[in-house]
Amino acid sequence: MGIKNLYKRTVLGLCGVAAYAMAALTMTVTLDVSTVAAHGERSQEPFLRMRTVQWYDVKWGPEVTKVNENAKITGKFHLAEDWPRAAASPHYAFFNVGSPSSVFVRLSTKINGSPTFISGPMQIGRDYEFEVDLRARIPGRHHMHAMLNVKDAGPIAGPGSWMNITGSWSDFTNPIKLLTGETIDTETFNFANSIFWHGLWMAIGIFWIGIFVARPMFLPRSRVLLAYGDEILMDPMDKKITWVLAILTLAIVWGGYRYTETKHPYTVPIQAGETKIAPLPVAPNPVAITIGDANYDVPGRALRVTMEVTNNGDLPITFGEFTTAGIRFINNTGRKYLDPKYPRELIAVGLNFDDENAIQPGETKELRMEAKDALWEIQRLMALLGDPESRFGGLLMSWDSEGNRHINSIAGPVIPVFTKL
Repeated sequence: MGIKNLYKRTVLGLCGVAAYAMAALTMTVTLDVSTVAAHGERSQEPFLRMRTVQWYDVKWGPEVTKVNENAKITGKFHLAEDWPRAAASPHYAFFNVGSPSSVFVRLSTKINGSPTFISGPMQIGRDYEFEVDLRARIPGRHHMHAMLNVKDAGPIAGPGSWMNITGSWSDFTNPIKLLTGETIDTETFNFANSIFWHGLWMAIGIFWIGIFVARPMFLPRSRVLLAYGDEILMDPMDKKITWVLAILTLAIVWGGYRYTETKHPYTVPIQAGETKIAPLPVAPNPVAITIGDANYDVPGRALRVTMEVTNNGDLPITFGEFTTAGIRFINNTGRKYLDPKYPRELIAVGLNFDDENAIQPGETKELRMEAKDALWEIQRLMALLGDPESRFGGLLMSWDSEGNRHINSIAGPVIPVFTKL
C-alpha cells in the first residue's frame, strides 16, 4: 500500500508541475513581455573588436518604424590583415543581425549585391558591403547591430544604434506564398500544432520520469544499482513499459513524418552548401603607412601611435578619422565628412596629430597620432592591455583635396604607460 500511495502522490505531484509549466508557457506566449536592452558587445575581448572585422559607413534607418513597416541596415566592413591567431580565420562566415530577441524579421541579406542566406568563405584583407532588409515586429526601443558569425570564433558584433518600433505586436503579420500557391502567415501558422506536439512529448516524458521516481525513487535506486547491479531492479513490468514507450515513440515519429509529407508534399530542405562571394575590388590607395611604435596612456585614456606616412598620389591628403571597434575618433577634417545620424555615443572628437598640415604629393612624413577619449574605458577597450598579445587595430582615413577618401587598415603592438612620453 505504501508503494502505491507513493506512486499516486508522485504522479499527482508531477501532473501539478506539468500544469504549472503549461500555465507559465501559456502566459509567456499570450502576455506582452518586455525585451531587455543591453550592450553585450562590450563584453567581447578588445582584440576581437579591433583586429578582426573593422566596420565603417554603417547606417540604420529609419529611426522610427511602425509594426509591419520595413527598415534597413547598410554598411561595409574590412577583414583586418592583422587577424589575431587566437580567433579562427573566416573560412566560414555568416552575416547576421544582433538584436534583443526577434524584434525585427529579416527579409533579405545581400553581400556585395548578392543574396546571402548561408555561410561561406571570406578573404582576410578585403572589403565587403552589406545590406539587410528588416520588417518591424515588436514595439519598443531596440539596440541593433550588424554582426558577422565566424565558425570557431563566434559572433563579432559591429557598432549598434537604437531603432524604435511603434504600434501593437498583435497587428504584426508576415505572409508568405508557398510552392503550392497557398499564402500563410508565419507569425501564427500551425501555432496550435506546435502546442500539441510540445504537450505530447512533455506528457510522455513526465510519465517516464514518474515511473522511475516511484519504483523506487532515484536515490534508493542509485544505491541498489551501485551495490548489487541492475538485475535486482529490473522486473517484467519495467521491460513491458520500456517496450511500450519505445514502440509508441517510433510510431509517433513515423506517423508524424508521414502526415507531414502528405499535408506538405513540397518542401525545401535546410541548405547545407556555402556562399561564394567575391570581395569588393581593391580601390587605388596612394597612401602608404608604416607603424613605428604605439603606447596607451592609462590615466590619460589615450592611444598614441607613431607612423611614417608616404603620399604616392597627385593630390595633398589630410587625415581626419580613426575608426576602431565601431568608435569613430575624428578631428576637424573628419567632422566635415561625419554622418550626422551616426550614434553620438560612438563618436569621439579627441583625434589629434602633431602635424595637421596636408601631406603633399611625393612627401614622406613622420606623424604622431593621438586618439584620446573616455570611450576607451567606457567601451572596455583598454582591456587590450590584459591580452596575451597586446596589439591595437583600426582604420585610418584620409581625404585628398578633391574630397576622395582613402582607407588604411593599421595595426601594431601597444605598450601601456602611466606618464605621457
